[in-house]
Amino acid sequence: MNKQTSALLALLFCLTPFLLTVKDGYVALYDRETAHWEITDTPLSSLPPDDQALLTQGIPLETRPAVTEAMEDFCS
Repeated sequence: MNKQTSALLALLFCLTPFLLTVKDGYVALYDRETAHWEITDTPLSSLPPDDQALLTQGIPLETRPAVTEAMEDFCS
């Protein structure tokens, strides 16, 4: 990941309340407003390489419905 991409992701996360990412090797959701982690039962290693790369970078999400959809996409 280049510096511009990293900076853009950091900015997006600052503007969005949720970040779908990886924690301790599992797909996890970080809620910025409560500073709470929700770690799923889905290991990152069980996902295709492209999905692993996206989650490693972090996926900023704006709404709870967007969180639900993303969790269903990556964890089912």
